[in-house]
Amino acid sequence: TEAGLQQLFPDVPVYRIDRDTARSQRRLQDHFDAIHTGQPAILIGTQLLAKGHHFPAVTLVGVINADSGFLSADFRAPERTAQLIVQVAGRAGRAERPGEVWIQTYQPENPTLQSLIHEGYEGFAQRELEHRRQAGLPPYRPMALIRAESPEPDSASQLLAEVRDRLLASADNHRSDTPGLEVLGPVVAPIARVANRFRFQLMVLSDSRRVLHGALRAIAFTQPRNRDLRWSLDVDPYDAF
Repeated sequence: TEAGLQQLFPDVPVYRIDRDTARSQRRLQDHFDAIHTGQPAILIGTQLLAKGHHFPAVTLVGVINADSGFLSADFRAPERTAQLIVQVAGRAGRAERPGEVWIQTYQPENPTLQSLIHEGYEGFAQRELEHRRQAGLPPYRPMALIRAESPEPDSASQLLAEVRDRLLASADNHRSDTPGLEVLGPVVAPIARVANRFRFQLMVLSDSRRVLHGALRAIAFTQPRNRDLRWSLDVDPYDAF
């Protein structure tokens, strides 16, 4: 993207603001000083650019590839994407000049995006909460995510399969008067392999936090078969993947 903008606008400086440039405080400050001169400039960056910086002369903001957040496997990704769009949109037209926000998407008719554009964040949040209620997701039901990783994919998958069976047995799902568990997986994690380690996950949901925590206590002391096999438990996970 940076190289493409430099080719399209050879006479306009392009300043990149991301984690790499932020490592050098002097380089970052040089960028800000140049930007605040008021001369034409293009800023390109990650979420770091949208947070905590004041650019009163910015009149046009572009959000690239918004679909990656709205169509993510993580059910919380649309929420974070909408928050980011609202944040970065606030950078346009902050002074006397009017501003514009352009959002790149391959699905302009996406109801989630449309509600954000036409109804603001409140309208988006109401629609998103209804989706979660219908799907039985937080905040309407508590969740836990169990992850396992190993150099051998079968080891991680088998461990989670055993954990799943123990969870379902401990929850006493055959009793109709007791809220049970919904256990999804094990499945390959969205980021399936990191540093030559294969990753799997198990999602656990319940109508009752008491039932969920009681089932989780039954697996708290699960011991992996070997030192290369690791597992972790995340209750009310921030990232559901």
